[in-house]
Amino acid sequence: MNFRVTPRMAIDFAKSELGRQSAELQRTQKQISTGSRLHRPSDDPTAVRRSIIQKDKLTRLNTQMESVEHSKSRLSHAHVPLREAQQLFVRAREIALTGVQATEPTERAFLAAELDVILTQMVSLANTSDESGYLFAGTATETEPFTLDASKTSGTVTYHGSSDSSFLRLTGDVARETLIPGARIFQSIIREPTIILGDTGLRPGLGTDTAIGSGTLTVAHTTTTYAAGSGVTAGAASAAEDTIIGSSGTHQLQIVDTSGTGAFGTISLNGASSIGFTNADTNLKVTGTNGDQVHVDLSAIVAGFSGSVDITADGTISADGGVTTVPIVFSTNQIITDPADGTTIHLDTSAMLRTGENSVEFSGTNDVFDTLAALRDDLLNTRDFSSQDRLDAMNRRLGDIERVEDHLLGEVGTQSVALEQIERLLIRTQDLTLDQQIQYGETTSADVANAAIRLQELLTLQQFTMTSVSNLLSHNLLDFLK
Repeated sequence: MNFRVTPRMAIDFAKSELGRQSAELQRTQKQISTGSRLHRPSDDPTAVRRSIIQKDKLTRLNTQMESVEHSKSRLSHAHVPLREAQQLFVRAREIALTGVQATEPTERAFLAAELDVILTQMVSLANTSDESGYLFAGTATETEPFTLDASKTSGTVTYHGSSDSSFLRLTGDVARETLIPGARIFQSIIREPTIILGDTGLRPGLGTDTAIGSGTLTVAHTTTTYAAGSGVTAGAASAAEDTIIGSSGTHQLQIVDTSGTGAFGTISLNGASSIGFTNADTNLKVTGTNGDQVHVDLSAIVAGFSGSVDITADGTISADGGVTTVPIVFSTNQIITDPADGTTIHLDTSAMLRTGENSVEFSGTNDVFDTLAALRDDLLNTRDFSSQDRLDAMNRRLGDIERVEDHLLGEVGTQSVALEQIERLLIRTQDLTLDQQIQYGETTSADVANAAIRLQELLTLQQFTMTSVSNLLSHNLLDFLK
């Protein structure tokens, strides 16, 4: 078979070659102008696949770096108010030490006023926020975590945030706790034995209380009964005005029937001085050595009775000022519930003596805010303590302040460690991101120097091709004659 090269074939070949050269020239120019050598999968299928994987890793690393930087920023912002809170307690300790020595009411009032300011500042610090929300509200960043109830003299602060911590979660890494809820920072407690102040005979019970802060337990009288045999009974005013409390035998009456017929004689309470009586006395007040009193009806004294009469005096206990009451059962571990918040108090009521009010302190349960409020109240002596009791209370407040200050210092230290760990994590993430950027760049970036040389080669080749084709297709009469 004969193969004939015609001018048409030469033209087609020239067009094809020039088209291929132009396409490569265009790709080379695009690589130089964009700096990238991959513009379509056909440019380098293997490199394109590798670049997609590298780009995905780079995107995830950039996202992780943003998360780490965000967590670091929030933790750094939270660190500042926490340090300020700890410094406020340094000042509170100075006030407490000054208050122990203060004797003038005006001086104590001035110190108490400063504590009010510190308490307000503490609430403000606990409600610190940034552009992402409240820092000490746990995961409830849109909710103001703490509110001060100004209607309560104790200065109670309520937490409204979440109990869950904020975590930094990265793929391939452990979950890192960043911001913990404000309740754990500002309302942490370390419960110690309960203290009961007063002379009613109430003592702490055997169980663990759930009540916090401090409060008042009110002991009231209900009924008085007397052992049989003497003929003495409760007087008309006994229920309302008797002040003794106790199981059978805790209190005793001493009666001597000097008449021998029950008409008259002497009577005393708990060994106090005797007073005279007649069988006409139906509501005689008898006072004991400690001011305790009973009202008795002596109209039915047994003729010739002389001796002691055991008394049983029942009563009630209230944790809310008498609004709700619980009967006293004279137990070593009687449990009462505060209806206001459902908390429980364990009491030893077995050796109770009289009615009255008891100040109760749940040691170690005062949070940051209640510690400041309790110190203020003790400076003002709102519980009408004696000098010694007030001094003892102030010393307990100093203990609370030291406990809270140590706790805040511990939280500052914990945050410092967390910040250091996040900083190291940020550096590591930045290094990984930079390394991935380099790899991605090596895969996708064009070698501009080589591309420029290739561009020059293609331009030269194109010129040569066009010259060759021109010469090939340029015929004259002499070519035919030859």
